[in-house]
Amino acid sequence: MTNSTKIRLDFRKRLGGFTLEINCTLEAKVSAFLGPSGSGKSTLLNCISGTLAPDDGEIVFGEEILYASAARINLPPEKRRFGYVFQEGYLFPHLTVAQNIRYGQPKPRKSSAAIDVLEIAEFLQRYPRELSGGQRQRVAIARALAMEPRMLLMDEPLASLDSALKERIIPYLHHIKDTFDIPILYITHAFSEAMALADEAFLIANGTIIANGEPHRLLTAPTAMPIAQLTGVENTLFLPVTASDKARGLTLLEIGDQSLAIPYTDIEIGDIAPVAVRAEDIIISLEPDLSISARNILKGTIQYLDVKSEYTWLSILVEWHHLAVKVTHAARKQLRLQEGSEVYCVIKASAINLLWD
Repeated sequence: MTNSTKIRLDFRKRLGGFTLEINCTLEAKVSAFLGPSGSGKSTLLNCISGTLAPDDGEIVFGEEILYASAARINLPPEKRRFGYVFQEGYLFPHLTVAQNIRYGQPKPRKSSAAIDVLEIAEFLQRYPRELSGGQRQRVAIARALAMEPRMLLMDEPLASLDSALKERIIPYLHHIKDTFDIPILYITHAFSEAMALADEAFLIANGTIIANGEPHRLLTAPTAMPIAQLTGVENTLFLPVTASDKARGLTLLEIGDQSLAIPYTDIEIGDIAPVAVRAEDIIISLEPDLSISARNILKGTIQYLDVKSEYTWLSILVEWHHLAVKVTHAARKQLRLQEGSEVYCVIKASAINLLWD
């Protein structure tokens, strides 16, 4: 992103007992803000778009001041020229797809590019009621792009779609990212969307940014307890350190009568190490296969088995700790897993992340 499209945010907004306080600079092509409901994501987007005025601070797009409390500057939304895509799309039901796209500020060249990229030419004469949810969202995105925005704001655009439709829409969002030379601010609570689309992710909780960085590293390898909680890491353990070997790059933790190897840490022997591991990073085996490279093979018993539409969730008791494990239906059937089965949890040391307060 060039300096002309860099976005600097330094503002506060109070709504009742809630305060949003943001201080960051967006420099990536696609910046994602992630957080649970009520964390301030939509309020942030509304302040940037101009539909909601902050209480104080500044919002600067490139060299242009959009909002500055000290200078009493607050550009209205139409002068900011940002495209906005909502969760529901909000198409006009009495207009055709073509009329929806041209509504407001028709730009034939940009309309054509958006129509081509989003592959909606065959829908142009249809009405919104004749489209699927995914098709309606593609039309809503095309309408936003047809207005030649300087920036595209997307407020949970896939939240109302099922997982199958989301998978079909994401490639179109990649095409937009590659085709249109504008920054995108993407609001979501789905970490899979951020990892698929964003160049930089910001985690927001209780109105403040608690972490930011490259999405895959930030979301799959949390380094602080609040981040682990926010990103939905299923397993957090608090285990005593029993040994450390800096030369080998390993530290051993005690888990009952078994040991758990993690990347080296200088936590003192006898002190507690807080660690996290994701459910999908645990492999289930019926035998303790010592030939594999993973250092951790923990014996446990399946206490609970929950078959969902896409995966099977297991709750495995290892000593007195419960581990959540996610396996495919094929693995469940092949291993004949059931409640009471004795299994081995295979975990690579590199998949275990040390947490800090």
